[in-house]
Amino acid sequence: MQLLLAPLAGLFGGGAAATGAAATGAAATGAAAAGSGFSLASILQGTATVLGVVSAIGAGNAEATQNELAASDAEAEKPLETLQGISRRTSIKRQMAEALGAQDVAYAGSGVDLSFGTAKEARSDAYREADLGLATATGTEMTRISRLTERAAAYRAAAKSARRMGFLNALTGGIDNALSFGERG
Repeated sequence: MQLLLAPLAGLFGGGAAATGAAATGAAATGAAAAGSGFSLASILQGTATVLGVVSAIGAGNAEATQNELAASDAEAEKPLETLQGISRRTSIKRQMAEALGAQDVAYAGSGVDLSFGTAKEARSDAYREADLGLATATGTEMTRISRLTERAAAYRAAAKSARRMGFLNALTGGIDNALSFGERG
């Protein structure tokens, strides 16, 4: 208030009084600023605190995004694994048909009846091997798809944890700096 009135007092002849009042006001303002701890160091510390909080949250979000992308990649591999499983089963069926054809030609060429005996047993063995191969291929496909699902879930859980840790780091960093600021002044 005195600082605002000082120039007016100078106009009306109170120059010395106004100068003294202005000096007193400036000193009081400086003392109040020093007493409250409000200084360049305080401003810099506050800015560093805010930047640290924003940085911690940003780091947590960046890690979470990376994990979510990895989860999406794992999910995207599932249809590919299904196609590979179909391809494996088709290959097994083709190999079985070729083996049966070769056996039939060999036995028929030797004049053996294909409906009983060794020829029939060989045919049954070929079917059993094909069934085992098909069951194994199906089991492999299901296991791989299940593992991809589990991997995607683990990545999503890691993303959620990374976000939480980012916020927790921001909170603890902010509190630590606020306590440090409080101790200074």
